[in-house]
Amino acid sequence: MAERRGLFSKLPAVVRPKELTAVLLAIAVFLTGYYLIGRHRVHPPLTASVAGSGGFTVDGTLETDEVDISSKLPGRLSQVMVEEGDSVYAGQVVALLEADEIEAKCRQAEAGVRAAQVQVAQGGVAVDLERLKSGDQADQAAAGVKAARAALGMARAKLSALEKGARPQEIAQAAEGVAASQAAFDTADKTYRRVKGLSDEGVLSQQKADEAEMAYRSASAQLSAARARLDLVREGARTEEIEAAREQVNQAEAGLRAAQSSLKMARDASLMVKVRQKDVEAARQKVAASEGALMEAGAYRDQTRIISPISGIISRRMSRSGEIVAPGYSILSVSRDSGYWVDVYVDENKFAGRSKGERVKVEIPALGKTMPGRIVRIMPAADFAVRRATNEKGSYDIRALRVRIILDDNLKDLAVGLTARVHFG
Repeated sequence: MAERRGLFSKLPAVVRPKELTAVLLAIAVFLTGYYLIGRHRVHPPLTASVAGSGGFTVDGTLETDEVDISSKLPGRLSQVMVEEGDSVYAGQVVALLEADEIEAKCRQAEAGVRAAQVQVAQGGVAVDLERLKSGDQADQAAAGVKAARAALGMARAKLSALEKGARPQEIAQAAEGVAASQAAFDTADKTYRRVKGLSDEGVLSQQKADEAEMAYRSASAQLSAARARLDLVREGARTEEIEAAREQVNQAEAGLRAAQSSLKMARDASLMVKVRQKDVEAARQKVAASEGALMEAGAYRDQTRIISPISGIISRRMSRSGEIVAPGYSILSVSRDSGYWVDVYVDENKFAGRSKGERVKVEIPALGKTMPGRIVRIMPAADFAVRRATNEKGSYDIRALRVRIILDDNLKDLAVGLTARVHFG
């Protein structure tokens, strides 16, 4: 006791033996705990135990795909139709956005389509009318050209006849006419003289004498006419007649030119058919553009109906009716109700001989069931899952591997977060 007092007596007065013992004990406990944690910790929430020769068991939690449901459009939520824990199927409408503006856009696009279709119909009618009109004008103009050419030919023939004078046959015919008229006159003259003498003697009546005189005078007139015709034929046409015939030729040529010009204009008018057809094609392009706008508006309208991309359970609800959401902002989260897996961490020195595809058993303590599974992925663990030794006695660092096991069966009672105990054989 004296020695102990002497030893403690050398310490400062502020440090008491009991206090020093407590401090040393606390330091020892800390070092021991630090060493044990460094030797045995793989991942804080997971535990592992050896099961038989070469086998071991590792605890994990069930996981599955989780998808965030969001909107492509900004807007106000008019209705959220599901709650957390509700089951949904792929394609089910889970929320609605207010769509007044989009509905107005749809109606506007529909009206644009109808207006463009009316323009196409009107353009088709205009093409048909223009085609009929140009066809009739061309036919009439062609007939006019034909008639003008015929008139010109007749006028030129008349002028040529006048310029050349009478033909020998015409002169001979006129001379024969004079001879015949002369013979008729001589006969009428003799008859008149004979009847006149008999009438003066009282043998014939005065009426007979008058009739003979009338025949004489008629024969004389016909002879004069025949001689005049012969003179005209021999003399030819007068200058005034030739000039008039030339003027008729000029008029006929002008008429032909006018008819030909009308025909050209009628044929050029047929080009308006092509112009109208281009108008119809432009109207069809407007229809296509309007239909595209309508499809776009319809697509936006469809996007106001927010659907679940997968079948599963609503795990989280981030928004409520009346809130304004931005594009890509998560409204709901849905966890898939199939394809469950569990990730566990295994020391690399225990994983020797393991490989992808290996069959394991997965126990779900909460359900009291064990089902088969298989290793589908082997990945390096994160740094926090690395177990490191202190190197005090020549030991080496040991790394943990993250192993993913997928369940072969999808029981109805499975849920994300349940403890899954993986038994490696």
